[in-house]
Amino acid sequence: MPTWEISPCANSGIGYSGTASSYPSMGGTCLAGGNENRHQVKAPTAYTWANLYVRCTAWATSDQTIRSRLNSGFGALIVTITGTGVFEDTTNSDAVASGDLINFEAKRALAGTSTLTIGGSTLQTSNNNTTFECTADVNGPPAIGFGLTVFGSLTGQTQRIDLVTTETDVQYTVREPTTYSNSRIFLHSNGLDGATLWRFRVDLANGAQSISIGAGSTGAFEDTTNSDDVVAGSEVDYQLDTTASTTSSCATASTQVTHTSPGRTMGSGRANPSSQTGDFYRGAESNGDTTATESDVQIAARAAFTAKNLMVNAKTHGAGATDIFLRRNTANSALTVNIPSSSTGIFEDTTNQVSIVVGDLYNYFRDGAGEGITMAIVGMQQGPDDAIFDLPQGKLNVLLRM
Repeated sequence: MPTWEISPCANSGIGYSGTASSYPSMGGTCLAGGNENRHQVKAPTAYTWANLYVRCTAWATSDQTIRSRLNSGFGALIVTITGTGVFEDTTNSDAVASGDLINFEAKRALAGTSTLTIGGSTLQTSNNNTTFECTADVNGPPAIGFGLTVFGSLTGQTQRIDLVTTETDVQYTVREPTTYSNSRIFLHSNGLDGATLWRFRVDLANGAQSISIGAGSTGAFEDTTNSDDVVAGSEVDYQLDTTASTTSSCATASTQVTHTSPGRTMGSGRANPSSQTGDFYRGAESNGDTTATESDVQIAARAAFTAKNLMVNAKTHGAGATDIFLRRNTANSALTVNIPSSSTGIFEDTTNQVSIVVGDLYNYFRDGAGEGITMAIVGMQQGPDDAIFDLPQGKLNVLLRM
């Protein structure tokens, strides 16, 4: 029964203050707001949802609860933050049905501010490899103007600053044959006077999945009809097209797409990052923020998996070589990508793989000198040790222990 680690995180820390409820999404970022429906993910299959995990780096003398939410009601998962450190619910679980809307609630007991830098949970399926990729942003992300065709990553934060007009900057390389389906987008504002198109993209061309959103329409929209079979080596991303409009703007709060494969993408991404120098760390699945404090972005594995196919999409890069590592227990692992001086584009390690066992701390690390680099995506393939493989002989489903 495959167990997938889903880890939304905000590496530089997200402050929660006041006593109103806030609703983080399942992926992309810990950023959230008071409108729950904007951050809900639609479960593509049945799951056992467990192992709620939260890291707090600042605490202001007031307890805070993080709870699971199913269809706008409370689930069983809960942690109570009583100081700084890691808090985890290793006891409770939620039975999630296909089609359920899931997310978290964060709520403080009293005024004050706490800072969360990472969070996550596990989703276990019983008879398939179905999981999802999702992005999320705050209630009021930057607006996308009319008359534009822009692109975004399938993983990480929805649109930090803005989406991009150069599609290659946000492409992700798929290394397992995969079926993507049930593309879903939430528009939280829309003043456009024409239809908005959301498209799934494969190798710089439109895929089969497409959603047309009427002028001024908001809320969740999903393509429940089409799917895209993707081969190993394909580049995927999404497109938002507002060229049918002549006035105003729209803004996306979240996106998701169903992913069926024994190797899930686990990426840290943002469409338009800032250039950075020196050494820094990123969460394995996050909004792409970086930090100089490794412990802030470490997450302890709650299920065993094999990590492989480390990938970096670098938009800009100065003089001097850069190495990107998957870190395991504060040490560089065998998964590494070297980016030569002044080189940009997609770089991969398709040779090495690393076994992650329960309790291992893992994250990404950029080992560099003074040269600046902007990385839209750092990601890897997460292959659960109990992934289900379909054998050609008789099409038998078996559990493979790696």
